[in-house]
Amino acid sequence: MKLFISYSHDTEEHSAWVAKLAGHLRSHGVDVIFDQWDLRLGDDLPFFMENGLSKSNMVLIICSLNYVEKANSGISGAGYEKRILSSDMIYGGNRDLIIPVIRNNKDKEVPHFLKGIMYLDFTSDDEYFAKYRQLLERIYDEDLKAKPALGKNPFDTTSLSNSIAMTIELDKINYVNHALNGHVEFDYSSNDGKFTIGAGEYAFGTMWTTANYRSIHCYRDHVKRLGFNSKYNRFPTIPEIPEFDFSSRARAVNIGQVFVLENHYHHFAAIKVVSIRLTGNDQNNYVGFDYKIYTGKDFE
Repeated sequence: MKLFISYSHDTEEHSAWVAKLAGHLRSHGVDVIFDQWDLRLGDDLPFFMENGLSKSNMVLIICSLNYVEKANSGISGAGYEKRILSSDMIYGGNRDLIIPVIRNNKDKEVPHFLKGIMYLDFTSDDEYFAKYRQLLERIYDEDLKAKPALGKNPFDTTSLSNSIAMTIELDKINYVNHALNGHVEFDYSSNDGKFTIGAGEYAFGTMWTTANYRSIHCYRDHVKRLGFNSKYNRFPTIPEIPEFDFSSRARAVNIGQVFVLENHYHHFAAIKVVSIRLTGNDQNNYVGFDYKIYTGKDFE
């Protein structure tokens, strides 16, 4: 992934901030093209801009107020890069490859040619790492991986059989929670004891059956591995996950205990059993659990 940073040299402080952002991106595998590193004395400035923009997969535009004014007026390097980018957007349709960043811009304006494009607001230094994470997720398309898969049209029915199938499909929403963290309570005597947490690459299929009033069986049938350590009554940190035993298909987990799942994308989730309600028959038996799905920020 090559990324070109377009900005204006407003102040030394502003240039240093842009350099910090560029350095963080390079440390996370983004091949940044940046004038402070790649432009040398005697180099052709217009050629550097044209060459850098043409080689890049993505462009980060630091929209300070000064940059916006220069881009709108068509002056300086900002104006020159604006003309290149405007032409590429008009004739190449590459608007989704440009990410505006708001910095030193109290009115949060973007150049006219970027109107309508969603931007990232880096105004507050206190929110830097949260916004940086959003940027990194966008660059690596991680923001798309949690998107649920597209299902079937439940109203495509032409027979009684299809009507029953539609009812089953609609009922599945009762056994899914797409959030990355949350609490679930469901009747595991239905849907074959299955409940899905997360979505996309971060989806985990859980499966449950009755053990007794204080514990419940959980299975790895819909994931890659299931790990258990009876000492844990809290969600483990990433370095603690290897302390769990992943050798068994099923475990009986007591109320208050935690187990860990690994899915086929090598992501991890921790689940804590918090309640069990049994009726003494094969219907209306409930398990309640809290869960946490580990994402990139948990590894930092």
